[in-house]
Amino acid sequence: MALDIVIWPHKVLTTSTKPVTDFGPSLQTLLDQMAESMKEAEGIGIAANQVGQSLRVALVGREDGTSFEIVNPQILEKKEKVTLEEGCLSVPREWEKCPRFHRVKVRYQDKTGEWHELEAEGRLAHVLQHEIDHLDGHVFVDHLSGLKRTLILDRMKKLQKAKARQKED
Repeated sequence: MALDIVIWPHKVLTTSTKPVTDFGPSLQTLLDQMAESMKEAEGIGIAANQVGQSLRVALVGREDGTSFEIVNPQILEKKEKVTLEEGCLSVPREWEKCPRFHRVKVRYQDKTGEWHELEAEGRLAHVLQHEIDHLDGHVFVDHLSGLKRTLILDRMKKLQKAKARQKED
């Protein structure tokens, strides 16, 4: 069952997430729900806090349309600064140029708790950085100018109010 995607500036999106310590069935259930939410929203990645769960876990989409989980990830290296067009499921219909890195090296656990290291470049590196930012309590708009951030914030607050009214009806 898909979970509702939280809209920025909700507190769960601006707070660093807690490490995953339970690698049991509840983690698999959350991953399944996140996958459904990501698919429904046509996203290429999703972090647990985007569905209201303050846990350090995300799904990262590959170019072939599949995805994999990253649990308790850490970025070990960043190389070659780039500026990329970026959007977010928690900041719908907003796209802006965002500073990132072309190559990253990431250490993470899978859903069983086993550790992995991954060197990624291009789109995969971009998605990894975006999702790990979420887990650290940051949204891509944090990388933008104050003016752009304020304009987007105003639109997101209006969207939050509209969604709240829909739920009341």
